Amino acid sequence: MSSYIRIIYDRLDFIEFKQNLILLKQPQHKASVFYKLTLDDFIKIRDLTFEFESQIKSGITSSISDYESKLFEICPLIKSYPSSSTLIAKVLMSEDIFTTLFSSLN
Repeated sequence: MSSYIRIIYDRLDFIEFKQNLILLKQPQHKASVFYKLTLDDFIKIRDLTFEFESQIKSGITSSISDYESKLFEICPLIKSYPSSSTLIAKVLMSEDIFTTLFSSLN
């Protein structure tokens, strides 16, 4: 795949990511913190999330705190949003992996 097409796909994924964050966020919370996310931040977050999915699928034990700490390293700004790691994971992860990772919260 050419780099130009890859950029277009990344931008489309980024737009869809932001749209889903707005749709899934709690009504009382403002999502302005996510407005400041850049495409580069999103790509790093997406890669981290896919890496966590792969680890869980392969049987490696991963915890919510591991995911959150790495997520906040990538983008410290989102730490100020309540349940940001849960919201981001819900948008990017498959439902079964999300349930496995966050089952202790339910």
